Amino acid sequence: MKKSLIIVLPVLAACVACAKVDVQQEEERPVTFNVVNYLQQTRANTAYSTENTFGTYAYFTPTDWKTDGTGTPFYENEEVKYGPDYAPGEWGTEGRFFWPKVAKLTFASYSPYVNSSTASSMGFSDVPTFSQVRGFVFSRYAVVPDADVDLMVADLVIDQTANRNEYALSSNTEGVPTLFRHVMTQVALTFKCGENFNPGVDGSEIVIKRVRLTGIREVGDFSQNGLPMWTRQSGSAEYEFNPDSEGSHIIMSDPSKVYQPAVSSFILLPQELTEGGQRLELVYSIRTSYDGSWTEESDMTATVDLVTDAIPTWSPNMSIVYNITIDPISKDPILFDPAIADWNVSEISLEL
Repeated sequence: MKKSLIIVLPVLAACVACAKVDVQQEEERPVTFNVVNYLQQTRANTAYSTENTFGTYAYFTPTDWKTDGTGTPFYENEEVKYGPDYAPGEWGTEGRFFWPKVAKLTFASYSPYVNSSTASSMGFSDVPTFSQVRGFVFSRYAVVPDADVDLMVADLVIDQTANRNEYALSSNTEGVPTLFRHVMTQVALTFKCGENFNPGVDGSEIVIKRVRLTGIREVGDFSQNGLPMWTRQSGSAEYEFNPDSEGSHIIMSDPSKVYQPAVSSFILLPQELTEGGQRLELVYSIRTSYDGSWTEESDMTATVDLVTDAIPTWSPNMSIVYNITIDPISKDPILFDPAIADWNVSEISLEL
């Protein structure tokens, strides 16, 4: 790993007319970072949490990135923290690195930071690698149950020569502009209940007892510059939004209210959705009060495919909310089909 140091060359001053020459050392310029992440759906920037850390790779580019590429590493999976050896509000590495005087630097960053001892606990099979052609590569990345790892990679920052203040949302300090994009898909659910228009009904409740996704692929290979980014997906995992216990049931009674399960969302592997593949399963019952007396129907199970014409694929950096409405009654009104049975005709002959 190479560090850039500011070297002050000795100045040889000719003693002309006994003149005195003062040599001033150039001010140190530590490399810091100016960090945000990016939500594609709202086109808005959101500050990167100061509780997180990210990994960065950097490369000397004496000519330019296109020509020099990754030939001369500057950072190799260095951990970047909030205010480690710097002033509060600045992001940098634990050991200070300084900008070169002449050469340029190109930066590639990913989040969250992992090393050889922590990679497996975060879903990585090994420490991420980076190349000029493929970008970041995560081989056999596996979603960690209940960890909800927000896996992100930043836009490549090419041929930099100094800190900049591009993302004021993050801080008022200068640093390498680091714009993260989510490479996973966030999936959330909301619920609403329909109205019960039946005369004599005092009230109705829908009790959701179990909510889960099934058939979800949870292992894949990621290549930042790949089309698609995720390949070789495998697995068939289940994700429980509402654990099956009495305390976590969703009880819906207000048609104007939106209800959420105990687990509001999951960060999952982007994948193509198929009929009969990824599915939503619900177990629920309906309680109805007639003249002050409550009755509850037997538990019902509903299963629906997650693939739709609008969303055939879970894509990277996509946040999807499935809004589910359950009606306590069907929308088919009770109608009647009246008819009159024919007379039973009996003929009797009477003789007088």
